[in-house]
Amino acid sequence: MLLAFALAYLGMLGLCLSMSRHHKALLGGEPGRLRQRVLRWAAAICFTLALGVCSLSQGGEIGAVLWLCQLMLATLLLVALLAWRLRWAVPAAAALLASGMFSWWL
Repeated sequence: MLLAFALAYLGMLGLCLSMSRHHKALLGGEPGRLRQRVLRWAAAICFTLALGVCSLSQGGEIGAVLWLCQLMLATLLLVALLAWRLRWAVPAAAALLASGMFSWWL
């Protein structure tokens, strides 16, 4: 389930970085049109993978509900990091993804 949460957070971060305001604050420049599209598609893929992980681990119905809850919690975490610790948003994604992959293989 940690992998699904990490993918949900990564998807939200991708959507966040596709906006020029957040991209400028986190990475120091405005994104081009191609980068915005790539980030949005990557976010959609991350959301789909997170839904798949939740469905595989808990079944279809419960997995979808857990996916929506994890999406909401990932959004809350990202908003809190953007408000209080802006520079932690990107490293948090890497740490979450690494720990999620580690827990998936165990």
